[in-house]
Amino acid sequence: MGDTVSSVLLKILKKHGIRHVFGLPAAQIGLIMDGASKDPYFNYMTTRHEEACGHMAHAVGKLTDSMAVCFATVGPGATNMVPGVAAAFADNIPMLVLTPNNQAQYIEPGRDLIQTVDQLALYKPITKWNACIRQPERAAELIERAIHIARSGRPGPVHLDIPCDVAAMPCSHDLDKIPSIARLRPVPTAADLQKVVDLLSQAKRPVVVAGGGVLRSDGVAAFRALLDATGFVATTTASARGTVPLSYHSHVGSGGVLGGPAVGQSLSEADVILAVGCKFSNWMPINQPPLYPLTGQKVIQVDIDGEVLGRNIPLALGLQADAREFLVLLAAAMTGLPVRAEQDWIEAMRAEFKTYRQTVHKIADDHVTPGTNILNEAAFARAIAKLLPEDAVLALDGGQVMEWSQTFIHPRDPKSYIFPAGMGHLGIGVPAAVAAKSVHPDRPVVCITGDGALAMTIQEMETAARYGHNIIVIVGNDSHWGMYRPLGEHVFGNTNFGTKLTDVNFAKIAEGYGCYGERIGSLEELAEAFKRALTANKPTVLDIQVDFTVHPADAFWPAVVMRGVALAPVAL
Repeated sequence: MGDTVSSVLLKILKKHGIRHVFGLPAAQIGLIMDGASKDPYFNYMTTRHEEACGHMAHAVGKLTDSMAVCFATVGPGATNMVPGVAAAFADNIPMLVLTPNNQAQYIEPGRDLIQTVDQLALYKPITKWNACIRQPERAAELIERAIHIARSGRPGPVHLDIPCDVAAMPCSHDLDKIPSIARLRPVPTAADLQKVVDLLSQAKRPVVVAGGGVLRSDGVAAFRALLDATGFVATTTASARGTVPLSYHSHVGSGGVLGGPAVGQSLSEADVILAVGCKFSNWMPINQPPLYPLTGQKVIQVDIDGEVLGRNIPLALGLQADAREFLVLLAAAMTGLPVRAEQDWIEAMRAEFKTYRQTVHKIADDHVTPGTNILNEAAFARAIAKLLPEDAVLALDGGQVMEWSQTFIHPRDPKSYIFPAGMGHLGIGVPAAVAAKSVHPDRPVVCITGDGALAMTIQEMETAARYGHNIIVIVGNDSHWGMYRPLGEHVFGNTNFGTKLTDVNFAKIAEGYGCYGERIGSLEELAEAFKRALTANKPTVLDIQVDFTVHPADAFWPAVVMRGVALAPVAL
């Protein structure tokens, strides 16, 4: 049998080194499933829910220099996969999204067949580009174009919709006829680079910011080289945590607002800010009134996507350039060059960061929340930080547990850490951990989550068990939608607000999925339970009771994210 559109797609994936394929079985995409599952080249996995497919592909894109494929069936499968794709789009993660469709003659306009939905319109807002393969003669061209677009410039998901009859059609191809397009790495002109050097070398209070673009361009080493050459105050976005080592002498916190007050203070007091691969989203405490207004800083923004320059913050200089190439040139230009940065100010910012660290450690030292005997989330997160092996990969869900985990757990590098900063997605933790174990089978993979987030995708523990991916999931279980608990109880004084949940024993649920589970009664039991989890021959869930714990950054959300919204009880 000759090639079909489906087999050509698989050959092009192999041509580009794309090995990871995640999806949920569907007849309409059966040829691709059959081919990928039979070929040992592919790491092929089927999930329990389509959303997880997108989260798994997201994880591969964050942890590696490659990309992954996710697929789901026509109609409900395609709609179920949307959250996973949307989270990757918000984080600029490359992936190939595949959806089958009904026979070509029955779509656009549709004939109201079962499971019909306009899948191109559905995915258009959350992908860089999408198309329907209508003729087999153009299949190879469109597949190649999709992969190139996903990886080029600011990366992101792309979507191909394939009618089921077209997927089975004969398809002639020549893999060499459409050569791979080299990834473009634009560099600044010598004149523009000199402008940056002049601004930084004359600055008295310079701050450099690493965004997710530094990671995606493989620019972490170059960013660190710039810090070594200058000693400037340094911070990162939530996506780039781990780019600056925690102990670095001019590090003032990472992860945006969750890095602590020194991040906002240094950005506020800076005279020059250099941000590389950073979009200046809500996470970054600058140009975020009323708490973080601009105070006359000169901002230099460098990004491979020219459209993002100046979009969220006024600029003194905007440069469209690849992060790594720009940083290599800048570090070389700044090496040995006298700078005017005020060392006393740098030390003051560092001292502010140390004071913040003392504050959060004091909360953890209290162990329980005021008026209760229930473990606080700070002590929970700090204990995990002490237990994590040096080479661990961390998958972090959204929610209140996330805030405290980001406070105490600092990854050794950005490719050891998964967190959906663009969406703050609940439910990404378990599927991301499963994919991380596929990428790094010999490294410990730990998911930290809350009970609300875990319940959204806990079914993927069965996926982990089925494929022998022995991940460790630690759930801080407060039986609430914790981040919104204060909103209902304190702002609205409403006991029926809907944030209270029942006490779910996730260890028992894990056992039902063929995993190992332990319910831990105290913090003292966690260390031994974690040791057992590391040596277990099954995926593990460790369930420990915690209580909602106010984080120092909590005021940021109502003041900045919800600014201008009057939150008060409804008059009845």
